[in-house]
Amino acid sequence: MTLAGTSLWIPRTSRISPSHQTGTARSSVARHVRERKLQGPAVAAAAAFVAKRRRQGGRMPTCRLELMGLPDAAAYQRHAAGLLQKARAAGVLSGLNIPNKKPGEPLLEWAKILVRELPGVEVTVHYSLKHQRSPRVVEDFQDWCQQASSAGVRRVLLVTGPKGPRQDAVWVLQRLERIEGLRLGVAFNACLPTEAAREAERQRLVQKLRSGWVQDVWLNTGDDAELLRHGIDFVRETGLKLGVQPELFASVMLPSAAQLQQMRERPWNGVHFSEEFLSSVQGMGRASSRALAVFGDEVEPIVESKVRNAADLSKLVAYIDQDTQTLSSMLEEEDSCGPAMPRTCNFAPESRLGRSRDGEASRIPRRWGKASRHA
Repeated sequence: MTLAGTSLWIPRTSRISPSHQTGTARSSVARHVRERKLQGPAVAAAAAFVAKRRRQGGRMPTCRLELMGLPDAAAYQRHAAGLLQKARAAGVLSGLNIPNKKPGEPLLEWAKILVRELPGVEVTVHYSLKHQRSPRVVEDFQDWCQQASSAGVRRVLLVTGPKGPRQDAVWVLQRLERIEGLRLGVAFNACLPTEAAREAERQRLVQKLRSGWVQDVWLNTGDDAELLRHGIDFVRETGLKLGVQPELFASVMLPSAAQLQQMRERPWNGVHFSEEFLSSVQGMGRASSRALAVFGDEVEPIVESKVRNAADLSKLVAYIDQDTQTLSSMLEEEDSCGPAMPRTCNFAPESRLGRSRDGEASRIPRRWGKASRHA
């Protein structure tokens, strides 16, 4: 199924009273019919996709979108009234995540816009301790969660942030006294480069789960299928031992030339991708699809890529539905006509040694950051 090059058109009921059956009204109806003919293939494709999902039974594949690069309330309003409506109509959207990228962001104002414009779509807000400035860390977080719940937010992802404060997520969780009306989640990076670093991350997760407050675990992005599988198993097994059953989410990236260039030149801290992922848009697609296949029905993906237009949405639908043939066709076209990118940019020599967080020397390409994106 292919939606490329089209936009999803959602028909609306025309309301023309008998007293306004004029030439203008007839012209409006004629224009409406012409638009429907032009955009009909997109409507049919979207309807076929939703019907296919319903016939499959069981849990239909959906995803959450992290709303990357939206600077203000006006941008959130436009996105919520435009493309996000089409994503919901296509049946692919289950939730939206608002990242916390800098101090003073009006996160709850943005959340209210999404709740109002997209009823039934869960809103999750990230709360980065790195960007908080008050000495009343725990009290302020509890008060903020209460306000978030009143605003319609259903989940909060508590993170320390890269090079965050000593009063980190573990410290806050161990001192919480009240969280009501929403689910609290934490981050977990299963794809760190050394076993020592991964063990330290696992022990931090154990501390978080032992607090008794954690209901969701969000895995950092990565394309190492084996490490992702081990990470998911660890969360499940640890939850059983501690008597908790957190819901699992995992970050993925929608293959695109722009995203690939960013990961080559300006990678996120603590994020590692294989040479195949970084080799081309098609390589990115293959590696991302394997990661998505690991999740199955028990882990819901959150897409940490910009989805701004019909082509992005078409690609998202094919990716989440694991329609590899359609996705490969789209990526092949993007590889051939996308923005120029040097094939050798930012690939570190095999002999270059990096230093992991635990001090162990290891072969780490330059795209590694010094700390996990979510700590």
